[in-house]
Amino acid sequence: MKFTTVFFDIDYCLLDTPTSERRIIRELYAQQGQTVGDEVGDTYREINRKLWVYLDAGQITRERLYVMRFERLFERYPFFKPAEEVAPWFLDQLAHAYDPQQGAAHLLERLHNAGARLFTASNGIGEVMNGRVANAGLSKWLDGKFAADDVGAMKPSPKYFDTIFKRSGATDLSRTLMVGDNPVTDVNGAVEYGMTGALFGARYEEPSKATFVAPTMAELERQLFSDEVQA
Repeated sequence: MKFTTVFFDIDYCLLDTPTSERRIIRELYAQQGQTVGDEVGDTYREINRKLWVYLDAGQITRERLYVMRFERLFERYPFFKPAEEVAPWFLDQLAHAYDPQQGAAHLLERLHNAGARLFTASNGIGEVMNGRVANAGLSKWLDGKFAADDVGAMKPSPKYFDTIFKRSGATDLSRTLMVGDNPVTDVNGAVEYGMTGALFGARYEEPSKATFVAPTMAELERQLFSDEVQA
């Protein structure tokens, strides 16, 4: 297998975040005796996705995003508590949600057995993200974990990728891969630094510079281990 160092984003990549979010949103509205369907969770995710574009561009802060996504959700689906009160509750619930992405464990194990060194690379809070990955049973194949608060920068900044590349002990950018769901922060940021990019899923419409594009972990695995990308 060509790649000797592989970085994985966590939310919407190694972890099946939509499943976790839908469940937590249902639990939220149950507090006011209301049963809601997946459409409410899906609305939350779309609001959140759009706000993360502004966060990635430096136009809003992470703290403001946490509140704004519920302000906008409650305009569509009213709730009896203010967004400022719900935001920290939701983060606490999400910190304990660790639904693994289907096929993630199999891919990590196969990459590990092929000799690749594996790391997480997230824009999230390290303590929270690392705990979720561990609880999902995925840490046993990882050689390290990198989060924005530990690195001191966020994807797609060159500082972020320079830091994780050097701290990982990697020496060959041509054999380094970044896998993520965000075409701008994960893929384009990595490619512009000199890594290869793999785009997982189809949450975003922005163009990417990905060499590999896969809707599932099984498809990504097939592409990575095809004859065309062997060392």
